[in-house]
Amino acid sequence: MKNTYKVDFVNNTLTMTKAFEDAASNPTSQEYKLLQQIRADFPGLTIIRKTRRAPKKARPTKNLTYKHMEQYMSVFQNADKLLAQFEVVKECSKQQPSPYKFVRDWFEAQFPKYREQPDFGNNAPKVIDLAAFQKKQEEKKEQKGA
Repeated sequence: MKNTYKVDFVNNTLTMTKAFEDAASNPTSQEYKLLQQIRADFPGLTIIRKTRRAPKKARPTKNLTYKHMEQYMSVFQNADKLLAQFEVVKECSKQQPSPYKFVRDWFEAQFPKYREQPDFGNNAPKVIDLAAFQKKQEEKKEQKGA
């Protein structure tokens, strides 16, 4: 077995995996003999089992690419207006320090419930004013800087 145990001489601990622990519980195995040898060499050694790493928290904006944003907007009745505004936002974003973040922030402001099923009724999303959006973004920057 590879990477099944690790001896930390500074903290005086032996960390082992579940697989190594299971194998060491068999008195005829190599792991058992190795563990007994280590315990004989270092009698004060603390033995602990390695715990599983917690899974990383999923990013809610994963796969939120320009292409997916366009696909989402294309299903609405006023898709032509939304896509036209989207192109303008993408052009304006080129002047920003982080163009993608600027576009994503606009998209999330335009579609706050984009993770849910879109409403295809007569309530087509209104196109938000780009100038007002940019003003809000700059106010946020000033608040963070202050």
